[in-house]
Amino acid sequence: MAGAVHACICKLGHDTNAFVGTALIDAYSVGGSVSCAKDVFGGIVFKDMVSWTGIISCCAENGCFEEAMGLFSQMRIVGFKPNNYTFVSVLKACLGMGTIHLGRSVHGCTLKTHYELDVHVGVGLLELYSGLADMEGARRVFEEIPKKDVVPWSFMIGRYAQISESRKAVELFCQMRRAFVLPNQFTFASLLQACATMESLQLGEQVHCNVLKVGLDSDVFVSNALMDVYSKSGRIDISVKIFEESQATNDVTYNTLIVGFAQIGEGQKALNLFSNMLDHQLTATEVTYSSALRACAGLASLEPGNQIHSLTIKTTYDKNTVVGNSLIDMYAKCGAIKEARLVFDRMHARDEVSWNSMISAYSMHGLGGEALNIFEMMNASKSRPNKLTFVGVLSACSNSGLMDQGQRYFHSMVHDYGIEPCVEHYTCMVWLWGRLGYLDKAMKLIQEMPFEPSVMVWRALLGACVIHHNVELGKLSAERVLEMEPRDEAAYVLLSNIYANERRWENVAAVRKKMKRRGIKKEPGLSWFEYQGTGHYFTVGDTSHPDMKLISGMLEWLNMKARKEGFVPNCSAILLAVEDEEKERLLWLHSERLALAFALIKMPYGNPIRIMKNLRICVDCHAAIKLISKVVPREIIIRDINRFHHFHNGACSCADYW
Repeated sequence: MAGAVHACICKLGHDTNAFVGTALIDAYSVGGSVSCAKDVFGGIVFKDMVSWTGIISCCAENGCFEEAMGLFSQMRIVGFKPNNYTFVSVLKACLGMGTIHLGRSVHGCTLKTHYELDVHVGVGLLELYSGLADMEGARRVFEEIPKKDVVPWSFMIGRYAQISESRKAVELFCQMRRAFVLPNQFTFASLLQACATMESLQLGEQVHCNVLKVGLDSDVFVSNALMDVYSKSGRIDISVKIFEESQATNDVTYNTLIVGFAQIGEGQKALNLFSNMLDHQLTATEVTYSSALRACAGLASLEPGNQIHSLTIKTTYDKNTVVGNSLIDMYAKCGAIKEARLVFDRMHARDEVSWNSMISAYSMHGLGGEALNIFEMMNASKSRPNKLTFVGVLSACSNSGLMDQGQRYFHSMVHDYGIEPCVEHYTCMVWLWGRLGYLDKAMKLIQEMPFEPSVMVWRALLGACVIHHNVELGKLSAERVLEMEPRDEAAYVLLSNIYANERRWENVAAVRKKMKRRGIKKEPGLSWFEYQGTGHYFTVGDTSHPDMKLISGMLEWLNMKARKEGFVPNCSAILLAVEDEEKERLLWLHSERLALAFALIKMPYGNPIRIMKNLRICVDCHAAIKLISKVVPREIIIRDINRFHHFHNGACSCADYW
């Protein structure tokens, strides 16, 4: 359209007119045609201040920053003095070039011409300094420019909120109110962002009252920011209420609530909201997809995770690094480690999170060797390992019993990478030593820690004591855990298991009596299997499932087949004072076997079976499922509280080390 009008202007002979030419430059600028705008500018016979400013603005707005600066120099040479609009465009060009020194020179020009007092130039200077990470320079500019307008106040509050200088943002808002400047929707949105970062519910509620008083609660930016505050402060119920009452919503509205639900473990609500967002034809972003995938990972729901992956491919978000990292995490936590690696291999760009996610994924699946291979690949790349990297590496070593490698990486972390071990690193090392039976070395490491051992450290030692039947050290570990967390159910259960393994039934009774007196209940064993989008849950000895007759028949068949393959029940897995015959019966009613029997009935032949469990798989179930994977035959994947077990053709990926 601009080209057609330009042709008419040329025919009429008005193309040399400065006023008409400047209007054409503006039209071409909006359309992004810098070369056409420059041709128009070149044809103007008597160039005035407005036409020079127009072409400089055109170049600055369309990313031709060096050309804008060159034109600014030419304009000065021919004798024109810049005005406030010229300076705004030139400052934008300096920001685009990323040159703080050049920006300071232009700042000097504004001071000489007194244009720094202009509100537009002032905001341009604020953008320049804050955009080039010089907040001190931005602060000095802010103190010197007029502040009767809300724009510079809102700009500085917003910048402080964006860089997590939340207290400075709040202090500036208070100064603004004392200066009798009325805040607008952008001011409140930025202030609420600062409240959300601080997770300050009380301050957020005060700002909310202020918002209601000035009638800005219906603004979509403000309502989104309010939802974020309540969500991050643990009051997602209020966020939901604001969402339901909002008359205007956008993708940020949905993203805020989806992120909130995913963070507090309400995965199904997050996925329902994601589906609702798509129904309303709102465009999903990387935040939407990564949060929805996080929800799938928390639920260990592979089917919706696969569907979301398909959506990302259709929208090209599968090439996004953040979404790719979420896909790796989702597939790993759903038991699909091969798919996680495939996503990792196909990523266009990897960051530290990508490498850490893949290392942790292999560690979670007990594939320590693969985790260490990824770590060596990371070292060969430009990414530098951080604390989380070594948590994954040491966890991989402890999960696979790689003592020598674990020690080497623990020392290398300090000496080669300058990373001081934190409590998670010590926990991994205590578990590595303890699981291998070096309980004295694990205890010595705890005593040498430069800070007080945490609950995690003592719990790791307690778990090792259960495996190696060390009653005294186990009792000490349990006492330390209960000193810090008196209602820690796991500590009572593990201590009870140590006593039961040694047939010290009076001690078992004493532990259970103490639990009962304090109102602490043991978490029941629970296993679940997802079929056609529905989760089927089983507890030990469960008879409530509608397909119980089929499940019982499948269990009997599996028992018979397993015994023919040489299976002998390990009655020590039942920590009750009952006869062995009763123990054998109870073993076949464990929740993971009920879930497996149901899965074998429902899943098509040859398909892998994925079962999730909230507790550690017992030794007898582990041995039985190994043989069942040979009898069936198909891959059986079980995730217990510690790791994934991949059973296939009579063997487990953990090599019986878990």
